[in-house]
Order: sequence, then C-alpha cells, then structure tokens
Amino acid sequence: MMTRHDQELLEKQLRRIDAAPPSGVLMLVVAIVFFTGMAAGGFLFAYTDQSPLRLAANNIPGAPSSEPAAPVVR
Repeated sequence: MMTRHDQELLEKQLRRIDAAPPSGVLMLVVAIVFFTGMAAGGFLFAYTDQSPLRLAANNIPGAPSSEPAAPVVR
C-alpha cells in the first residue's frame, strides 16, 4: 500500500515526464531543419562547373538503338 510520502514522490517523478515540448513545436523544428538542409544543399551544388546529371532519357547519343520504344497494344 502506498503511503502519502510515496504518493508525493511518485507525483514528483511523473511531473518531469510531462515536461516534453508540445508536438507542434517539435514538428516545426523538424520542418525548419529539413528545409534549411535542402536550401544549403541547393546552394552548395548550384554553383558548380559540372552540367546536371541526366538519370533517365529516351534518346541516348551514340547508343545503337536511340529511338524511343513503341507502345505495346494488346
């Protein structure tokens, strides 16, 4: 059985747990850090002498078959 002293100690310990920042503030901080990183990355790589890398293309210069594939009709 809990005594009055035990109950007071438990309440004192549980008060520390509820001291977390509101979730809205935490979400705002995460969003700010994300967009700051995106902006910093954009500025770091925007002013380089390299041309942008094309990851996917239908026409590849010098490839044996550089024509786009015809759609399959079923």
